[in-house]
Amino acid sequence: MPNRRVPMNVYRENERIMVSAPVPGLEPSNIHIRIEGRTVTIKSEQRGPRQERMGQYVQSEWTAGPYQGVVTLPAWVEVEKANATYDNGVLVIIFPESRVSTSGVIAMEKIGTSKGQLVGHVGKDLHSP
Repeated sequence: MPNRRVPMNVYRENERIMVSAPVPGLEPSNIHIRIEGRTVTIKSEQRGPRQERMGQYVQSEWTAGPYQGVVTLPAWVEVEKANATYDNGVLVIIFPESRVSTSGVIAMEKIGTSKGQLVGHVGKDLHSP
């Protein structure tokens, strides 16, 4: 099955850049985020790839992956200080802006049945009230 294109929104405010993307039906471990300079790539595996063998589809308009999306950010970001959350099928990544190019991978920790997060140092701690 080919990767479905992930639509992404990019916001910039107070020296922070936020990327949001709908990737429904996944576990946090299925989502792979890579940053190289100003480029963010989001990829995911298909969850439950054998579902198409469960019977004959009468109508098929969506799947739980695989997804892929690439976006160029308006500035460099500090990858190691990023916060990322995945909840209700939406991935949100918040980066502080940087004066130098950085690259890296963001891996989220599973915190519930389908929620995930990575807590860096941008903004306040996601566990705070």
